[in-house]
Amino acid sequence: MSQGHCACSTGSAARRLRCLALFGSLIAGFCLPSPTASARPTSRIAARPKFAAKLGRPTPIFLGSSAAARTALPGNSGKPTAAATARPGAKSASLSGKPVVAPTNKPVALRIVPSGASKSVFPTERNATKPKTALPSEPADNETPAPASDDPNRERILSLQETLTRIVHGSVLRRLRVGMRVLDLATGQLLFSQRGSVLMDPASNQKVLATATALLRLGSTWRFRTELSGPQPDCNGAIEGDLILRGTGDPSLRAAHLDEMAEDLVRRGVSRVDGRVLGDARRIGSDEVAVGRSPLHVGWSAIEVRVRPGDKVGVPALASLRPSSDALRLVNQATTGKGRNHVGVSVSRAGDHIQVLVTGKIGLGRHGVVVWRAPPGDTLYAAILMRTALVQAGIEVRGPAGVYAGEGHEHTAGSAAGLQIAFAGQLGDTPAALVHAKTTASPTILAVHESVPLPLLIRRVNKNSDNEWAERVLEAAGAETFGGSPSTAKGVRALREALTEMGVPAAGYNPANGSGLGHQNRVTPATMADLLRKLYFDPRVGPDLLQSLSVGGVDGTTRNRFRGSSAAERVRAKTGTLNGVSCLSGYVGDKADVLAFSIMVEGHRHRAIGSVRSAQVSAVNAMMRFARGTLGPSPAEEALPGQDLETGGEAAELEGESELPDGPASPGAKSSESVEQTSKDLGKPSDEP
Repeated sequence: MSQGHCACSTGSAARRLRCLALFGSLIAGFCLPSPTASARPTSRIAARPKFAAKLGRPTPIFLGSSAAARTALPGNSGKPTAAATARPGAKSASLSGKPVVAPTNKPVALRIVPSGASKSVFPTERNATKPKTALPSEPADNETPAPASDDPNRERILSLQETLTRIVHGSVLRRLRVGMRVLDLATGQLLFSQRGSVLMDPASNQKVLATATALLRLGSTWRFRTELSGPQPDCNGAIEGDLILRGTGDPSLRAAHLDEMAEDLVRRGVSRVDGRVLGDARRIGSDEVAVGRSPLHVGWSAIEVRVRPGDKVGVPALASLRPSSDALRLVNQATTGKGRNHVGVSVSRAGDHIQVLVTGKIGLGRHGVVVWRAPPGDTLYAAILMRTALVQAGIEVRGPAGVYAGEGHEHTAGSAAGLQIAFAGQLGDTPAALVHAKTTASPTILAVHESVPLPLLIRRVNKNSDNEWAERVLEAAGAETFGGSPSTAKGVRALREALTEMGVPAAGYNPANGSGLGHQNRVTPATMADLLRKLYFDPRVGPDLLQSLSVGGVDGTTRNRFRGSSAAERVRAKTGTLNGVSCLSGYVGDKADVLAFSIMVEGHRHRAIGSVRSAQVSAVNAMMRFARGTLGPSPAEEALPGQDLETGGEAAELEGESELPDGPASPGAKSSESVEQTSKDLGKPSDEP
């Protein structure tokens, strides 16, 4: 009996051992991660590292089995436990607690567990998909706080948040990168935030930062200045020497202003200039020759070329230039032919003059054509226009126009040491030759032109989104703050310092220029909305900045966008448009209920820009209804904006072509609508440039 019992017991024990071994192997095989599973990223962030890095955000960091990862915590032996080496979510395959290493080359997140800790700290099947170790990631898409239960505006806020969330995740914006921030202007309460702390491309919203910097650094009474200096006229009204035209980068300077300066000389009794008329490539108050934009720029003054057919086929076409100057040289290679007109006009710097080349053919018996081209070399062309204005005013000018870049103002009248007559190259106004000049007297300021005050100038920048004006305003702020010639680098430095003084965190923006051109600028929607609120309540900036923004449905770049919507005449905003970028930031509301907002969208194709703007209009209309206390979704007809009118500047608008004799007589006539709108923006009569 006893022997049989023992045999039975021994057999049962053997079978139990075999069963346990088989069960253990099954458990081990189940717990080991497969190569397919281990190749998957450990989080949603890991699937998009390139996209994150492209936009300047830190890529996810995954801890591997490095020496740093094996650092012992208090009470630890310094060796990683099974939980540290196994992939999060995998069970331990060994009852002895020895680690099981996942067969993968992918880095995995580590979690160091102190020795002696309870088994409950190990990942289980229930929490396997949510590892305890937090990984760095982009801020959550929806950062909108829920209103307090006792908030009297709770229902209104929830309605606004629901509407904006529906717009952001709607058919137009759901596949795009959208950043949005909405604040109550009076209290600063955050009403809605979608990727509010993500750096995004502001496009022309950057002009708000530039104009705010200019107001803070220059003040509301500051004006650009242009001077014409030279020797005092003698008793016969003759000036024995050269006239020097010098400026501070006034973007509003026009040929009509040079005419006024010439008339001032006539009133002083000047009848003759024995020397030259030279444009100075240095800013007033600086001896540095400007590199980049010249501090002397005459806007809306294109070179006009008129071409007419000859009297028969094969003969040269008839061509003429305006303005008339020895510094403008016409090379006419156009001929008279049959059929349609095919005329080409190009302008370039050639030594001490500007060459205008006319090619192609013009049809016999057809109307002629008038072509406008933007001039190369602002400094030289300003001198050409100044000389032309003096001659038209009845003053005899014996010398030509040119560019001057001496060592100091003591040479402007032509000292014994001589003058540097610099003829700029195609890309700038760099001195090229040294020419002796006559000298008889010390220079005197003979005529001055001052622009309208800065608050009126920035209306053109923000309402019309003029890139050239934006850059010059910011450069002026940098030059006045740090001295020397104007430059983008000085302007950006002034911008950083001004915003820092206002308490704007440096991590919330990354400026590259004043206009928003290119894709180098970065601003978070939170920074833009917070800045708008700070500026609104700053007496140095607020009133002037508010007046400079486009009024929806009324003027500027949004005069068509909000027409007929509930926010028309109640929204002041700055638009921003680049390839794949559409932004809208500003204020909306009525009376005391005003919101500050910023909406930035990236990643859309050009053909979708209308739909994106429609979604932005719908969002602003929802904010407007919140301000009025209206609940519910927006009417469908409010989501159909008109076309934006964001020209970006005058340079491209100067280029054009029209037929004669029905074409406009001058660039001023061609752009009369733009000049009239600009005059209104500057607070001047429409007939004054």
